[in-house]
Amino acid sequence: MSASLRRPLPDASGRTPDLRPRRRSLLAGSALVGSSVIIGGGTALADGEEDAPVSGAEDQPSSAAGAGTQAAQPRTTTIALREAEHIERDGRLARHIVGHPAALVGVTWEEGGVEPTVSVRGLQVDGAWSPWHDLEVAVDLDTGVRSNGTEPVFFADVTEVEVIGEIDGEDVTEALSAHLIDFPDDPKQAPLELDEGAVSAEDAAQERSQQPPAEDKAATPSQEPQERLTEETAPAEETGEGEDPADAPAPSDGSGATGATVGGGGVGAARPALGPIVPMSLVPRDLGIPGAPRIVTRAQWGADERAARSSSTSSALQAVVLHHTAGTNNYSPSQAAQQIRGIFDYHVRTLGWADIGYNVLIDRYGTIYEGRRGGLTRNVNGAHALGFNTGSFGISVMGDYSSLAASAVARDSVMKVAAWKLLSTFRSDIHEKSSWRVSVNGTRWSRGTTVSMPRFFGHRDVNLTSCPGNGLYSTMDNLRWGIQSRMNSGWRHHLRAFVAAGGESALGTVLTSAQKEGGLTITRLTKGIVVSGPKLSARAATTTDSIRRSWRPSWGRPLADVRGQDGRYTQPFDNGLAIREGGRNSFITRTFTDVPATMQFFEEIEELAASKITTGWSDGTYRPHLPIARDAMIAFIYRAKGSPAYAPPAVSPFRDVSPRRTFYKEICWAHSQGIAEGWSDGTFRPLDPVERGAFAAFLYRVSRATSTSTSNRFSDVPSSHQFAKEITWMANMGITTGWRDKTFRPRAGTKRDAMAAFITRWLDAT
Repeated sequence: MSASLRRPLPDASGRTPDLRPRRRSLLAGSALVGSSVIIGGGTALADGEEDAPVSGAEDQPSSAAGAGTQAAQPRTTTIALREAEHIERDGRLARHIVGHPAALVGVTWEEGGVEPTVSVRGLQVDGAWSPWHDLEVAVDLDTGVRSNGTEPVFFADVTEVEVIGEIDGEDVTEALSAHLIDFPDDPKQAPLELDEGAVSAEDAAQERSQQPPAEDKAATPSQEPQERLTEETAPAEETGEGEDPADAPAPSDGSGATGATVGGGGVGAARPALGPIVPMSLVPRDLGIPGAPRIVTRAQWGADERAARSSSTSSALQAVVLHHTAGTNNYSPSQAAQQIRGIFDYHVRTLGWADIGYNVLIDRYGTIYEGRRGGLTRNVNGAHALGFNTGSFGISVMGDYSSLAASAVARDSVMKVAAWKLLSTFRSDIHEKSSWRVSVNGTRWSRGTTVSMPRFFGHRDVNLTSCPGNGLYSTMDNLRWGIQSRMNSGWRHHLRAFVAAGGESALGTVLTSAQKEGGLTITRLTKGIVVSGPKLSARAATTTDSIRRSWRPSWGRPLADVRGQDGRYTQPFDNGLAIREGGRNSFITRTFTDVPATMQFFEEIEELAASKITTGWSDGTYRPHLPIARDAMIAFIYRAKGSPAYAPPAVSPFRDVSPRRTFYKEICWAHSQGIAEGWSDGTFRPLDPVERGAFAAFLYRVSRATSTSTSNRFSDVPSSHQFAKEITWMANMGITTGWRDKTFRPRAGTKRDAMAAFITRWLDAT
């Protein structure tokens, strides 16, 4: 998307491709308007790239998105060039526009017309004319459609504009319109002291080199927010690992400059000027994204979210692509934000695109700006590299680096952003290659070609453009080295858990990279999740699409992979069990401290607790492996029947059950109903464990069952057994399945966890 393109670069055969359609008359039927303010927008077409999955399910807004209405919005004036003065410049005809100050300029023509070659220059406030900028045709990289207009060029501030428009050397400016974008007075974005126009780049760089830049100060681990310091720092004896630095000291970028070196970059570098103080509204923020650098959000730079439309997402990030915006390199921090708003406004309102094309922009001061909405933690497809948008993340350095090198702080920010984005999507090796299938015309390869690309490449590597400029492209190897160094020392907690759980083959690819939700941090993948928290090591597990999208911080970490059977899916978490069944999701919150969601009969125990059939002990335990006593068993059955009204007798039917005993009423009720008969010696033996055979008898009697069959599947329950009829009934009702060895073990005691399973199945069956 560089506006510095002079002509298409030659292909492998040495020929220069002709990307223009067959010539038609540009002038025929033109209907251009006079000077006016653009207030309308257009409708972007559907994504034209092949296999571009749209994930509305994961469509979450940016963590810091806002209305973006605090900053003054750009003001676009459209001029029909036929109304401007016709002049001659160096033997070529041009149009001279006066009376309309501008920061950005773009040119459009009638839809469907032949694309002209367009050059623009501006009269700067110092009285000198800028160089001529040859504008490239704007291509809607969401759709692959070539627009009826150019990319805008950023001038910062010009008072007059001249435009040359030709087809085959013939002036066609009569059919063109110029779009002049400027900004009304904006105190929220204005510098707090004299703008840098009064400070030379060299003097400002020397001044700034005496102190660390704001970004590096903010990134010092000792000044990180407390939640960044405590995140994932589980005790060494529990996790076997120490804390990963969220922002490790920046290694050299390969040219001898580090993140703490400002302004350098060698002879011919575009050095940042210290000049103005950065407006407080543009101070980069820590967004609470683990491992991410500080970023100026869309709300801060003033995106008008009402004008933007949603963008498609990808199921995996494959690569990061480097660009430059072109235009002047001489701008202040406030003008950097204005430039972004101007590009956004021109793309969305004038050309009718969905949003600004880049995922992130970086100014010459190293400040990082959020670009396309939602693209910080999700794989939002940008519109920056035709044919290679699906699965790529576009970074654009603001300025023209055709010959100048980018500043050291800008390059450092490129490495920070690229390293974080790749590492957070578990692409931890910069030398890996990714496979792309070219599905549109206009790239360096013919449609249908399969191309192998590195994880980090330049715009010119795939499209017919000079972007990101020779001065920036020549540093690609050094940038790759710096990116890998930062990934090696970056935030890797979730990556380690991902690898330990089986990696991509088990969990799939990252849909949403690590972000804070509540007090925890979650990474969402196509087939799983990774969750961690302060003093809690990361846990990774497979899951379903629905459970992944439904996860809440109150659930905690996954304790095991999802289990599925007959359309029912369950997954245990720290604080309970997630269930997907019949098209509905539910979550059973853990009640007892000694009943984790991984326990075999967790659901049944929790169902008894929810029904008030069991309350557990006063210390919050359920004690699932204790045998159930006969008195407690009768109490459970009584409550399961709805605690029917009953007045116990004054005299106990059992000589070992006093009227003052706990569960006296329940035991007497069971006796009156013929459920509990006791022993021939007149005792009930309330504290004895309930044998499994006797348990079957209790349920048979309370159900008023009439089945008399004694033929069952259990090898240890012959027809002559005392409770053969009752055990057979219980098996036929699906209340018991016995052991895998086909035994029932009728004399074994019934434990409290199995009792919960029997009770809940009985209630379901009857």
